[in-house]
This record gives sequence, structure tokens and C-alpha cells, in this order.
Amino acid sequence: MPLVPEALRFARNPAASLDQLRHACELLFIDASGTTSEVRQRLIDHLNGLDAEAPVVYLNPKVAFSESP
Repeated sequence: MPLVPEALRFARNPAASLDQLRHACELLFIDASGTTSEVRQRLIDHLNGLDAEAPVVYLNPKVAFSESP
């Protein structure tokens, strides 16, 4: 699992799409509604409130998720 600084790099990356940012918000149980700028800022604000040494949910948008049986 990445640490907060890695997650912040993802959130601040202008190449991160709205869908990727929304998915990250959903993984972290925060509001995923709004424009790209709003969602990005909400995600960054949330991550900035965490301990920089703490691991966070992996935000890799290329990870395929399968549903449990």
C-alpha cells in the first residue's frame, strides 16, 4: 500500500481522469461528486489530513477489481 505522499502525487497528477479521481474518493469513502477540480481538491484535502507515514488504500487506477462470489 502506498503512503500518503504517493497518494498525493496521484491526486495532484493532471493526467488523472475524473473517473480515476472519483474511484479514489469512493475507495476512501469520501464524496465523489462534482467537477474534476472539485473532486481533485476534496481528495487532496482528505489526504492532507492523514499522517504522512500512514499507508492509504491503493489508488492505482489500472488495478482491475473483481466482485467477490
